[in-house]
Amino acid sequence: MKQRTLGLCILALVTLAISSVGHADTFDFSFSGILFSGSGTFTATEEGATDVYDVTGVTGTVRDWAGSSNISSLIGLNKFNGNDNKLIFPGIAPPFLPTKFFDGNGVSFALADGDDIDLNDSWGSEFAVIGAPKGLVLPEASTIGIAKNSPVPEPSTLALFGTGIFGIAGAIRLKLRFA
Repeated sequence: MKQRTLGLCILALVTLAISSVGHADTFDFSFSGILFSGSGTFTATEEGATDVYDVTGVTGTVRDWAGSSNISSLIGLNKFNGNDNKLIFPGIAPPFLPTKFFDGNGVSFALADGDDIDLNDSWGSEFAVIGAPKGLVLPEASTIGIAKNSPVPEPSTLALFGTGIFGIAGAIRLKLRFA
């Protein structure tokens, strides 16, 4: 019986060792220009340890001359303004220029009103480009700010399972000891 209890403990330890704590990298962003501005949150995953993140989701609001519109979705790669949906954080800060958080292709997202937005680094400074459904594209120099949120660990099912096995093994051991 001791071998069975020892086996359960080893299984629990292996389960705990291989379980990973996942977290979502989230970034608060804001941009403001003369014609339009907005703010929201990007969800992204880092490419290794490169400080380059693939943006996988976006939420928020954009305001322009016609009013306010919610961000409805991330636009697929190369679907608007050659976007690659890559975010650089903490950003590149060349001398005498503002911090750059995007490459020249930028991150693109759709608005509920049908317009599209691309945040990018074109011509050496941050730009926001709004594209209306009728093909009108309006670029403008914008102030863009990005802040990384603290990662929030998600509960790991395997870790919970492993602690359950520890509890069962302990209960069996106590039952056998005092039986």
